[in-house]
Amino acid sequence: MPWAAPFSYANFVIRRIIIAVCLVAVLGVPLVLPLTTLFANKSLAPWSERERIAGLAATTIELCLCTIAMALPVGVALAAALYRTNLPGRRLLRVVLSIGLFIPLPLFALAWQSVGGGWRPWTMGLLPAAFVHAMAALPWVVWLTGLGLSRVEPDLEEDARTVAADGVVLWRVSMKRAAPAIGLAAVWVALQAAGEITVTDLGMVRTFAEEVYTEFVTDSPEALGRAVAVGLPATVLTIVGVAFLVRRWSRPLTLTTSARPTLVVDLGHARWPLFAVVVIVVAIYAAVPLGSLIRQAGSGADWSAHRFSVECRRAATLHVPMLLDSILAAATAGAIAAGLALVASWMALDSRIIRGLLFALAIALWATPGPVLGFGLKSAIDRAMDCEDLLLAWTTARPFRALFYEQSTPLPVMWAHVTRLFPYAVAIVWPAVHAVPRDLREAARLDGATAWGEFRRVIWPATRPSFLVAALAVMALALSELAASKIVQVPGRQTFAQELFAQMHYAATATTAALALIQMVLVLGAWAIVSAVARPIRVGPSE
Repeated sequence: MPWAAPFSYANFVIRRIIIAVCLVAVLGVPLVLPLTTLFANKSLAPWSERERIAGLAATTIELCLCTIAMALPVGVALAAALYRTNLPGRRLLRVVLSIGLFIPLPLFALAWQSVGGGWRPWTMGLLPAAFVHAMAALPWVVWLTGLGLSRVEPDLEEDARTVAADGVVLWRVSMKRAAPAIGLAAVWVALQAAGEITVTDLGMVRTFAEEVYTEFVTDSPEALGRAVAVGLPATVLTIVGVAFLVRRWSRPLTLTTSARPTLVVDLGHARWPLFAVVVIVVAIYAAVPLGSLIRQAGSGADWSAHRFSVECRRAATLHVPMLLDSILAAATAGAIAAGLALVASWMALDSRIIRGLLFALAIALWATPGPVLGFGLKSAIDRAMDCEDLLLAWTTARPFRALFYEQSTPLPVMWAHVTRLFPYAVAIVWPAVHAVPRDLREAARLDGATAWGEFRRVIWPATRPSFLVAALAVMALALSELAASKIVQVPGRQTFAQELFAQMHYAATATTAALALIQMVLVLGAWAIVSAVARPIRVGPSE
């Protein structure tokens, strides 16, 4: 086997062919198949609908910009305070915010919709949708910015401290060196807002992703082709823009943590006033929507403990198995996506072709709206079943059809999670793999190490923390992924996020609020378990 043989040029080529085939089959085919609808159904006409396309583009851009404007300044300020100052209780506050990484987007939408009194005119529209996206994105901005601040070279900061105060060094040196991480956070927030349909569907906001999904549910191939055509120009522009930013940030961006001490700004007399401000912000972020859900689950203004307990027991009895199944599927998808990203990044170190393929797929998947990927996955499953019919015509056995279409299995949804969220895993894993010294890899090969030996002795020890971070990030995002998975789910295997999304269309009733609270409790339990496993990944100054 090429993975177990000593290093040679032939094995080098074979390994890269294997990983290239895996990337194309798992990620590339679902990405390309939607384009076939443009020509198969002659659906290029919508490109002449300038006013409609301009309206969709304007709404999508406005949603992204408003979300960034709400989430980025607050997130960066919180990251600076929680990771680079002597703020009291900063570790506990980081933990509270990090819990938000594991709260699915439908739950954020329902919680803040409950704050607004349910499905009301003031909870719909562009600004409310952007606000919900910003609330969901805030912990990601804090986390990514904190990782970037924790990777600033200590020597550079020490040199700057000889001529400037600590606060000036933090603002003019540390923030500047962490700019790629902040930029990644902005791109992360924008693409999540542009590609998801959960909040925009409830808020009656028409974006490119919403357009594609709406056309898809009409069950008209011609209509879907028109929708893909409408979204294609914006997708192409997004791919070009993200590719430019990734190329510019690829060298300075490093998301693994440093063991060396970092600059900690002494807040002096402002320590406790700033602590009060941060606590108020975190409390509003966490306590207001949680309290609103508790109030709603107890029947709102006529709240009673009995009604609250009845609704929670009913939700637990009916939906806990579905929620546990969703958490397990999301965790598995996270491990698969992080593992594929790790192996592909390792193979890309010595191959420009694999590196180009990896980044082309990651950028294209990142920029493509979720419903388009969902349709691509559905088409890929249909064509795989057609191929299976031809290859197994001599027998009635159809294993692929059973696993991805007929039986109630989580595999189609997991495939959607991996395809949709693979770019996030690459964004976290690639810098760690790229930082592994080339001399160590070459020394292992000279010592006669096999490919597996090189991975086990050199790559894995250096990249294990980033692998865990990537797996956790994908798991957290998969818990709320709907845009692609909703299209490929099989009957009888609905995820909890899809069930909650369906219930939300009946407004923030006591039942849906209880469902959200049950999900929050179980997700927090999963978060506690993975936090214990990932404890070595902790970044930022200690207490």
